[in-house]
Amino acid sequence: MPSFSARLADGWERAVDHLPLALVPLVLALVQTDKLGSVLAFDGVHVSFKLGIPASVVTVWQFVDPPGSGVTVNAGLPLSAPFAFALVPAVIVLEAALQAGYFGAIADALLDRDRGFGASVGAYFAPFLVVTVLPSLFLLPLALGLFGLGSLDGGAFVAVALVLLPVWLVASYLLWATPYLVVLRQTGLVAAARGSYELAVGGGPYFAYTVGYAGFVLLVSPFVSVVVVSLPLVGLLVGLAGGSVLGLALNFVTMGFVADIDPESPSAGLWTEAHAEADGSPTRDEP
Repeated sequence: MPSFSARLADGWERAVDHLPLALVPLVLALVQTDKLGSVLAFDGVHVSFKLGIPASVVTVWQFVDPPGSGVTVNAGLPLSAPFAFALVPAVIVLEAALQAGYFGAIADALLDRDRGFGASVGAYFAPFLVVTVLPSLFLLPLALGLFGLGSLDGGAFVAVALVLLPVWLVASYLLWATPYLVVLRQTGLVAAARGSYELAVGGGPYFAYTVGYAGFVLLVSPFVSVVVVSLPLVGLLVGLAGGSVLGLALNFVTMGFVADIDPESPSAGLWTEAHAEADGSPTRDEP
C-alpha cells in the first residue's frame, strides 16, 4: 500500500488533469450561503481546527469552521437562507445530481471507463439522492430546535445532541465509503452501504486511512481557515478556488483507496510510477 502522502501527490496531479470537475465542490461550497455570510460579516483573525472523514464531495468547508455565535449545527443545507423551505428541495436535487456526476466521473477517470458526466448523473442519481437527504433528516431535530421552529428547550436540545452525536459519528465511520462503492461496483445503495460496513468492521487499512485523513484535515484546517476568514474577500475567493481543487484531489485519493481495499471493485491503483519509486510502493501495473 502506498502512503497517504504518495496518494495525495498523485491525486493532486489527477485533479489538475481533470480541473473542470473542481466546479462541483465550488458550486456546493457556494450553496452554503450561511457560511459565506458568516465569513463576509466577520472582521478579525479567525483560526479553526476541524476533523473530517471522506464521506462526500470535499469542499473548502471541510477545512473551515466559519465564525459564529453560540452552538451551530449544519445539516448540509442552507436552512437559514430566505425562502428556505422552497429552496431546500431544489438544493437537494442539485446536490444529488452534481454528486452523482462527480463521483461517476472520478471513478471513470481511474478505471478508464467511457462515460460522460451526464450519463453518470442518470445512472447514479437515485442512490445519491438518498445519500444527500439522509444526513439532513438525521440532523433535522437539532436544526429545527436551533432555528426556533421546534419546541426543544435547552435541556432537551442537549439531551438530543448527546444521543445523536455518538450515533452520527459511528454511522459516519461505518458508511463513509458508500458513495464510492456505488460508482466503483456500479451497484445500488443498500449493497454499497453493506460493503462499506464490511470494510469498516474489518478495520485495518480502512481504519488507518480514516485516521490519516482526519489527521490531514486537522493539520491543514488552521492554515486554510486563517486565509479564508481573516483575509477579507480575497482570502474567501482564494479559499473557494484552492479548496475546490484540493477537495477534488482528496476525492480522487479516496476513490483509489477504496478500489484498492475492496475485493469487489475494479483495480484502480492511484499512484504514478514516479511517486511509487519515491515511496517504495508498487505501481498499479505491478502485482
